[in-house]
Amino acid sequence: MQPASRTVPEDIPGTIVRILAYIGAVAILSVAAASLFRTPELVTSTDDPAPRPKWIDVERPHAAFELLLPELGGAPSRYAILRRDADGARKDVLTWGEPAGSGPYVMVEIYRPGSSGERFLDAAGEIAARIIEFPITDDVKAAGQIESKFGAMSLVDFAIAPDGQERRCLGFAGAFDTPAVQIAGWYCSTGQEVVNRATLACAFDRLTIMSAGGDDNLAQWFAHAELKRTFCGQRNTILAATPERRDSLAGPLRTMLRGRIRPR
Repeated sequence: MQPASRTVPEDIPGTIVRILAYIGAVAILSVAAASLFRTPELVTSTDDPAPRPKWIDVERPHAAFELLLPELGGAPSRYAILRRDADGARKDVLTWGEPAGSGPYVMVEIYRPGSSGERFLDAAGEIAARIIEFPITDDVKAAGQIESKFGAMSLVDFAIAPDGQERRCLGFAGAFDTPAVQIAGWYCSTGQEVVNRATLACAFDRLTIMSAGGDDNLAQWFAHAELKRTFCGQRNTILAATPERRDSLAGPLRTMLRGRIRPR
């Protein structure tokens, strides 16, 4: 009888090597199976669309407000509507000229919040938040108030230099509770000359509503404001510098105004 070619202690290392090889093979197969059968959600998770912006620019805006500024000499104007899907808030933004243009640069924003609990900042805070993209050469500072047909408007003074040349601006902001609306913006001169406050007051006087979009409170608010119109400081409409546009008044607004003013 011949002795065994291997002893038990000699077989142990070989057995351990085979076991490790089996374990490695099983691990490789497990990884391959997991990659092959993973759920579609994990495969396409990197292709999720980017989050939508907070404010969405309406592609073909239908103007709800009108403001005539003949003193700008036909400067190019634009009308934009921004909406916020989260709560339905809306901004109607009217602009004339360019920040770095040769003529005045004017912006008027009518902001209707989506929730009644939203709070507005003071005029300095509201305007500062809107000019952060411009090179500011003189910080926003309070400049008193001005009366308008809508009520008191707080004013701020500041200066920007988008083209390297400083231009003086007079900003404004007025927040109202019923209806919840804020009118804000600025009027920038062509250089360092101070903006005439009468020019700004006249602009408020000319701001009218074209369509309330079913918002009866807003239409009524503009109707009441129209009765307080000063026609740029002159009550006589014939002598007024304000170009009155009766056809610019929306149907509901004309109905509200009809019969309110007695002929003299």
